[in-house]
Order: sequence, then structure tokens, then C-alpha cells
Amino acid sequence: MNPPMTDDVWKRKGINILWNGRALADLQAASQVISLRRFFELQQQGWPEDDIPWVGDSALMIAGLDVAVDALPMNEAEHWIEQQVYSKILDFQDCFEGQCALIFWMADDKRWYEVPGDNAFEWYLDGPYKGQRLSLGRCIWNGAQNGVRRIETVVEGKSQWIGLHHHRIS
Repeated sequence: MNPPMTDDVWKRKGINILWNGRALADLQAASQVISLRRFFELQQQGWPEDDIPWVGDSALMIAGLDVAVDALPMNEAEHWIEQQVYSKILDFQDCFEGQCALIFWMADDKRWYEVPGDNAFEWYLDGPYKGQRLSLGRCIWNGAQNGVRRIETVVEGKSQWIGLHHHRIS
């Protein structure tokens, strides 16, 4: 397992997943979070910077990936993420030359499972596939889970896991 990330680089760079409400509030991002559909539209439009609701001038925050994944059969969800979502993540990263963060807001931290010894992260599905795990980390980071770090912060003297970060995918 990689050492946890304790600084705030994830707010400015990388491909991230965030689930901590306090961190969202600290970013003052609630009004700038966009839907997954809008993320797809922005990519289709060539990432027009004036239309992107930047969080802190260097991060784009997207909500809805969890809902979309839960609505699909597991094998279709994996294929869709690998074919549709991943290509847009990579395009965002390339367009902004890795100098901006992409943050997926997935509010339920209890639905994440860290595979012991693998540095892999899976998502517990809901709905008709409730309880099954999807290799969401592998799909989003294209199998580069070895570069994933836990984002941690200190709250009331205790370390708290608030998300996941990958600096750059290929």
C-alpha cells in the first residue's frame, strides 16, 4: 500500500474520488459540482474553460458516477466505465496537461472496499446487484491502482480517510 496523501495536492491535480462531506464543505464546492452528464457534454464540447465551474480555480467536481454504476448490470457497468468514462478522464487530463484535478464525488464511504495487499479499491453495488463489488478503481485508473493513494486528513487529532488520489493515469 502506498503512503497516504496528507497534503492538499489532490485539490489541484490528479484523478480523485472524494466522499467526505466536511472536505466538500471546506472546498466550498457544493454549488460547482456538475452532473456526470454535464461532464460528458463538456468533453464533447472540447472542454471550454469559460463553461467549466472550477472549484478553487483548478478542479472539476462531478457527481453521479455512483448512481450511473448502480443503474447498470455489473458487467455492463465495468465496460461502460472503461470505454466511456475512462476516455473522458484521460481527455480531461491531456487537455489540461495534468495541471487540474478531476474529482468524483461519491458520498457513501461505506461502499468502498480496499482489497488487502493489492492496493485495489472496489465499490459495493446497490439496487439489484446489492452487495456485489465492482472493480471501480481499476476501471477509473485503467489498472494503474498501484499509483493510488488514500487521501487522509486529521480531524480532532485522528487521521480520517476522505478519498482516493492518483496523480496521473496513462
